[in-house]
Amino acid sequence: MGTPHRTIPWRLPVAMGLLLIALAALLAPAQTTPPASGPANPATPVPMVPGVAARQATNVAIITIHGEIDESSDGSSVMATSVQRRLDLAVRSGADAIVFDIDTPGGGVRAVLRISSMIKQCPVRNTVAWINTQAISGGAIIALACREIIVNDPVIFGDAMPVAADPIRGVSPIDNEQILKKLLPPLVADVRDSARRFNNSFGAYVRDEYLMQALIANDVELWFVRNKDTGERMCIDRAEFELLFPGQTTTGPVRLAGAPGTSGPRGPTVEGAPAGSSKLAIIADVLSADQGQLASSRPVLSSADAGRWEVLAKATDGTGAAVLGAEDMIFFGLAVNAVAPDGSVVPIRTDKDVADFFQSTYLKRLDQNWSEGLVLFLTSFWVRGLILAVFLIGLFVEMTHPGVSLPGFIALIALAAFIAPPMLIGMASWWEVAAILAGIALIGIEIFVTPGFGVPGILGLILLFGGLVTTFIPQGGLFPTTQEAQSNLLQGMVTVVLAMVTAGAGFYVIARHMRSIPFFRGMILVDAGEEPVEPMLRAMAGDEDIGVGDEGECVTPMRPAGRVIIDGRVVDAVAEFGYIPENSRVRVVSATPFRIGVELISEPPASGPDTHG
Repeated sequence: MGTPHRTIPWRLPVAMGLLLIALAALLAPAQTTPPASGPANPATPVPMVPGVAARQATNVAIITIHGEIDESSDGSSVMATSVQRRLDLAVRSGADAIVFDIDTPGGGVRAVLRISSMIKQCPVRNTVAWINTQAISGGAIIALACREIIVNDPVIFGDAMPVAADPIRGVSPIDNEQILKKLLPPLVADVRDSARRFNNSFGAYVRDEYLMQALIANDVELWFVRNKDTGERMCIDRAEFELLFPGQTTTGPVRLAGAPGTSGPRGPTVEGAPAGSSKLAIIADVLSADQGQLASSRPVLSSADAGRWEVLAKATDGTGAAVLGAEDMIFFGLAVNAVAPDGSVVPIRTDKDVADFFQSTYLKRLDQNWSEGLVLFLTSFWVRGLILAVFLIGLFVEMTHPGVSLPGFIALIALAAFIAPPMLIGMASWWEVAAILAGIALIGIEIFVTPGFGVPGILGLILLFGGLVTTFIPQGGLFPTTQEAQSNLLQGMVTVVLAMVTAGAGFYVIARHMRSIPFFRGMILVDAGEEPVEPMLRAMAGDEDIGVGDEGECVTPMRPAGRVIIDGRVVDAVAEFGYIPENSRVRVVSATPFRIGVELISEPPASGPDTHG
């Protein structure tokens, strides 16, 4: 007998071949473009700028930096932590280029410098700032930390001068020398380091150090000049202008407008800084030392250079911190967008434009997750004020109408939403939470246990108000000595007071119109056969015909809150002393529009053994 064997069906090798083809198709890089975040314009492609092959990337990650950059007193920041998380994810995932989609008015100095440091230390060197559509103050500093900058159009860039902001005085320049000595050195050092890193990496003096300092100081006067022989461009101060162009007028149209409201007096010449800046003169020792920074490649000018340079524009006139638009950023060598034949900037508007800019295959957006966005939303001053008003109204309804429960539950949720986010970012600590809870407890004692405006009520109000206000002050700022801490204290007090005023208006509306508000009518439970809602709201509506000395009978146990029937009407009341059993006779000892207090007259007769039959 021959060895038996089975014939392999023809379908098996065919199926295996199809499977291998499918696997090969999946493993091959798909030449597709990512979806655009907005409508792309095929008529205006974004070509590569010639000579920058190092920009090309297969995998591009976009990290969004949108909205104000938050910061607590210890330097912690939700935004900075979020950027670090997403930056680490992009690096681990093998991104060849990382784009920072910037649309921010700036924020805390330490948080901004922390993000700038992250970018400079990132192992992916191909970092690009996409200004879309504003990079003001700290946003400009973050953008300069990137290897290159691309822009949408229109954009606003610059005005990075430190300012003070509070709800009363608004935004104003900081003129205190002691504060400026603390704030200016790290800012100036960072932008100057960013410019030198860029110039060293490209082997040419492109980003001007003086122009970078004009973004921060509000009194820098500069001219933009070009070397006739080499084509090199740079900004020069008044002293250098008089050296290169003796006898020529220093007046003329100014290219860059100063930020409104930031003008300052003129100052002396400082080594390493533009001449005439009084702000930079405050930190002259720091600028002259220049320790720990890359060497500057800025050309050193002398009288022998007269006639070799030409003026392209008067850059700034020293009346405010410099602010640039899209064409300005191209003109001064900050942005690397392509330029159309008519001289206009080719804007980067969509994700597709970004992909074309890098000639990339894959592009992925890394936005803030929902929890980071929620914390930022809940820690904004106006949102916290609204939450506080809801908390106070819920607390009021629960304390003046015991047993309803739903207002108390709403107040508890609002209190958690008010306290938890600040604790996560270091703006609140446990003692502040304890002060708030102790204040609520003392107010409850004043209302239910020891009626009358006495010590518990006053102390409770003080603790509640103090605890609420101090949640607006970052940890370590209990005794504010800096302008920033004082601003936080003022904002906290204004927010709490406004919330209390809003809650007070809510108290009045609820007390007077609760019968007609469907939400409150529907949330009160009544026993079967009992008149619904109307009697239970009389205490809150201010029944003027119920007064001290009236007598009635408990229809529920008083522990201490409950209900009593007086003159045929069921009203909410509170036992002034201890527990009162159901069906006991009681007398009204206090009556206000919001509260009726009763005392025991006699308990119900005890049920004895049956003696009949």
